[in-house]
Amino acid sequence: MTKTPRSERTQLCLRLLARLIGSGGTAGSADVIVYLAGDGVYNLIGRDWRDSANQSGCRLVKTLQMLLPGDKIIACREDLLARGLSADGNAAVPANFYELLVNDMMKEGSRIYTF
Repeated sequence: MTKTPRSERTQLCLRLLARLIGSGGTAGSADVIVYLAGDGVYNLIGRDWRDSANQSGCRLVKTLQMLLPGDKIIACREDLLARGLSADGNAAVPANFYELLVNDMMKEGSRIYTF
């Protein structure tokens, strides 16, 4: 993800993620990894917020940390540093972020969604 938490594209990503892993908790056996780059690293702040655009009234939107454990979230070190953020154990921060991303994209059977 490259968008901030309140972005419409981020909301769509989180809804898709929730569907992929099911509504009952964290990913567990699902083979889902989220890569955060650019402004997407702001998703590590993880504050809950309400979706007022919902027709049936406000509802709490799940944060990334509510959906996935920290080892399934990978953040770009340079983008964290550029924005003065720290992963604080909520994500893996490898030195070779883009190499890992490309390797995962090239795996047979991979499905990639970009937001």
